[in-house]
Amino acid sequence: MARPSVFDYENYRLFLKDWYAWMKGERPGFSYRAFSRWAGFSSPNHLQLIIQGRRNITRETMAPIVKAIGLKRREAKYFSLLVDLNQATSPEAKAAALKEISALFKKYDRNIEHDQIEYLSKWYYAVIRELVTTKGFRPDRHYISKRLGRRVTPLAADEAIERLVALGLLRRNPDGGLSQSDAVMTTGSETAEAASYLYHHQMIRLALDALRSQPPSERNFSGITFACRRSDIPEIASMIDDCRHQILAYLEGRGKVEDDEVYQLNIQLFRTTEGGEGS
Repeated sequence: MARPSVFDYENYRLFLKDWYAWMKGERPGFSYRAFSRWAGFSSPNHLQLIIQGRRNITRETMAPIVKAIGLKRREAKYFSLLVDLNQATSPEAKAAALKEISALFKKYDRNIEHDQIEYLSKWYYAVIRELVTTKGFRPDRHYISKRLGRRVTPLAADEAIERLVALGLLRRNPDGGLSQSDAVMTTGSETAEAASYLYHHQMIRLALDALRSQPPSERNFSGITFACRRSDIPEIASMIDDCRHQILAYLEGRGKVEDDEVYQLNIQLFRTTEGGEGS
């Protein structure tokens, strides 16, 4: 068994579990008690409790654990951010940790997992991917910046194109143009949850901007407030999914047409009260 790399994990407890198993293979006499001696912990099963999720890593215990495991500087930074991500108790805290993880990968190298995170956490990646299909599109960063209302810099547009190509979501044509590719965007549960929060947070802010700046003829904002049972929600969510699928089927069934703009459809369903009998 090879020594596990922390960069292959998005859950620090799983990394510690695999690291412990590796150490047991390297040193048959190694134990949780031995680890506690290395780290200077009084509890003989401190690491075991962390792996089991019964104890968290704190600011005070972080440094001894990193030293005992033998993580180098960059590994230790990523491990620390994983702890922040995994132990976060709010979507905002998870999203903040994810942003730092994305920045860390961007600083040192580019890998597919980082690109996936960046795609989900930057609203304009999905928009640029669709913009490529519109009439008159030019793979020019200044053109893209202008089409996105100058809300994205030319440099950011260039970086987005590179990421989309690296992910296989766009491909470069022999004539220098760009076209869409069929690819599936996947991430693990930890990163997907935080990236999804960032994505929807940004899209809701864009919707608010559109409410202020776009005339009713260019947008459609509507809402209903209703009472229901909590047990009704799965069926209602299924209806919403059907609506999205119908729209996509309509767009795909038009045949070969030249679109001219990119639109965003947000559908929010959320509870506005609390304390009901179904809580």
